[in-house]
Amino acid sequence: MSTLLLLLLLASRADTLVVGLTSDPVSLDPHRATDLVSAAVVSNVCEPLVRYRPDGSRPEAALATSWATSDSRTWTFTLRQGVRFHDGTLFDAAAVVANMESLRRQRSFPGRASRVGPFVVAITLDQPNAALLATLSQAFYGMQSPRELGSRRAPRLVGTGPFRLAAARPGRIELAANPDYWGGPTRLRGLVFRVLRGQAALAAALSSGEVDVTAAVGQDAVDRLRGQPGITLDSQTGLNIAFLCPNNERRPFDDGRVRQALARAIDRRNLVREALGGHGLRARNPLPPTLWGYARTKELMLDRPAARRLLAEAGYAKGFDATLLAVDASRPYLPSPLKLAALIRDDLAQVGVRTRLEQARGWKQYLDRVTRGDYDLALLGWQADTIDPNDFLSALLASDSVGATNRSRYRSPRMDGLLKQARQQADQRQRAALYRSAQELFQKDMPWVPLYHVPLFTAFRRTVHGLSVDSTGLLRYDKAWKQE
Repeated sequence: MSTLLLLLLLASRADTLVVGLTSDPVSLDPHRATDLVSAAVVSNVCEPLVRYRPDGSRPEAALATSWATSDSRTWTFTLRQGVRFHDGTLFDAAAVVANMESLRRQRSFPGRASRVGPFVVAITLDQPNAALLATLSQAFYGMQSPRELGSRRAPRLVGTGPFRLAAARPGRIELAANPDYWGGPTRLRGLVFRVLRGQAALAAALSSGEVDVTAAVGQDAVDRLRGQPGITLDSQTGLNIAFLCPNNERRPFDDGRVRQALARAIDRRNLVREALGGHGLRARNPLPPTLWGYARTKELMLDRPAARRLLAEAGYAKGFDATLLAVDASRPYLPSPLKLAALIRDDLAQVGVRTRLEQARGWKQYLDRVTRGDYDLALLGWQADTIDPNDFLSALLASDSVGATNRSRYRSPRMDGLLKQARQQADQRQRAALYRSAQELFQKDMPWVPLYHVPLFTAFRRTVHGLSVDSTGLLRYDKAWKQE
């Protein structure tokens, strides 16, 4: 039997859903992962203590059934009883304590958990944090089996979710239904995550029926898929941003005038038109405009004479040379990264910034390099893991996120102070005011250059039913099924 025929037969099974990806996940350890592809897989296997309603309006019970706090620093969680991990280990207070210790080590979680009762846990934070529930709702805070966390080898993906890991190899991950799932059995027997190299291959696989659903549709594939018989294309406002990231620790990007010059050298209108096919919104702030706390600060206008003046003031009247790191691995916010890199290279050349494009071998290498600061300029982005502004601002701008998600390596005591104050405020209006001040400071310091926000597209065969898309764009399959 040919490989193509085998794939078509597998894809046509009514009890198996094939999900199209454009790259492999960086890690199947949720406590170590930071990328969207990893989140798309692990969120079906490991569950968080709380999750947000699909519309993002409020938190709801997951592995914790209730929670309470009086000061946003000490939180008490009552856990769901009768839940077991896929390896048979009981989910209880001891399991949560072990997971929070892992998160403290792997993600620098600023607090500790303690057992109050068999199914009651207290989490005490180093500082008050009104955004804790939003943080804990992320896929990367999913609960894993304590047996795996305590293993000397790399932990396997073992959670409590509706699906369990059956097999994983480059290009393909298989999940099988968890027959003992506390939320009830799924209608699907399994999920297959299949990697296709590029948007054209992904669109073709969806059209032929080799793939049932994908949330990795790039802007250049939207028009190709729209109106095709048998395919539904949904869109939602994207809580995301794409940005040009200068390494703030390297000359000349340690000079704010140089970073401001970059911001004025880029034609965002042309980027949206040429790189996104018109499907996008020009960015001015580190937050997307649909997120609460967004500030209507001044628009970042194309002004190349001003860019040249700023470069001259910084001592670079003749410009300078730099490398622009990119990778041929699309993300929802970077659907055509090499094309975007070429457009930005040409824009920067107009003001004397001569950039040489350097291509990383793959997404993992790319992420490793930018995380450790091994680059001059890079193209990056962020997709919300939660609906709280803290998710964007602390991840991308806080000093203690350098070496993790703050890949610009920007450090500002004033920014750190604003973000800390906002986390400690329980009143959302006061938090929003502090976040507006943080965005004004961002525009002054310009640690990285906002480019655009993109809508998120989900494409699926019309034989697929019951999909749920949460406010951050993650798909849930626990209620999904296939039917002609």
